Amino acid sequence: MAVSVWKNEGYDVLAVVVNYNSSAFIGVAKMLLYSLKKLSSYVKLKVLIVDNNSSDNSYEELVRYARMISLDFEAVRLGTNFGFTRAVNIAWHYARKRWFFRYFMLLNNDLVIVPHNVAKLLGFLEVSNVVGVQGTIMHASNPRIIDNAGFAVDDLGLTYAICRGHEFSCAELSYPSYLSGALSIYKVEAVEKLGQPFNNGVECYYDDKHLGLSLWSRGAKLLHVPLLSGFHIGSASYAGRRIFRSPNWFKGIVLAEVAPLYTARKNLWRLVALYYAVAAFVFSLIARSNYVGSYVAALKELKLLKSDSYIELGRVPKMRVIGVLNRVTKGIRLNKNGKA
Repeated sequence: MAVSVWKNEGYDVLAVVVNYNSSAFIGVAKMLLYSLKKLSSYVKLKVLIVDNNSSDNSYEELVRYARMISLDFEAVRLGTNFGFTRAVNIAWHYARKRWFFRYFMLLNNDLVIVPHNVAKLLGFLEVSNVVGVQGTIMHASNPRIIDNAGFAVDDLGLTYAICRGHEFSCAELSYPSYLSGALSIYKVEAVEKLGQPFNNGVECYYDDKHLGLSLWSRGAKLLHVPLLSGFHIGSASYAGRRIFRSPNWFKGIVLAEVAPLYTARKNLWRLVALYYAVAAFVFSLIARSNYVGSYVAALKELKLLKSDSYIELGRVPKMRVIGVLNRVTKGIRLNKNGKA
């Protein structure tokens, strides 16, 4: 079922907002729509709301609010919960059949954008060979602290949130290994070369990572610009910011961290897998949940990615293995030869 309020013309930006049972933070989701309405005063913007079969009336409430503020939008309700990755892919194919747009914006619905700075980011997509861009995203609960300035991977394929936990002064112009799915913008032509934004075989935490690594592998560049672009709650509709999140969250983390080396057929993937095997055992003992089962499920899903030909880690800007958990204070810069 689709609800539409739109103008029959081309757009600069298509913004995709995936919703699922957001009533617990519906105020933030509405603020996102309002900030997108403000963004439309700077660029020609189309908003596509895709609902994963919510059962809490959040879909209806967001549609009512979008109409009330006269947002140029269309809303589609799916018949089942396909998850974020597949919902975005459905939105991509749905939109490409209906409208022309130059840029594709990924958003989480627990984030509020800074419209004038997001509009400025579009200009950086005209830099030679840059196909994706993000600004600096701050924590909604502590607006002085950075959530992320993009993400870096090391030689083992492990992920580090750039500048997480630091003040805005930490952020700098850099070339992340991949961009945040909470708020990032891509050239449509680059996504088209992949067929769609995400691989349907991947889900949370590896989706953005896989997209970024795929684009770098094809010779494109991703850019972080130190512009305050949004305020993010983080995992509001998925796992929250608890120390021990759900076993399903852990499965997503294992898949995201082991997959790069595994799909590149590098034997070091076994070392990374062993690290998470130990973590699964410890988490299961402490939290009394089946993290071990989630670990095993993640390894089984890895087999579906074995033939992934898009990922060439040698072309992705990386950091050396530094042994610092979860975050780093510097982004990745490229030299004159385009090397990290």
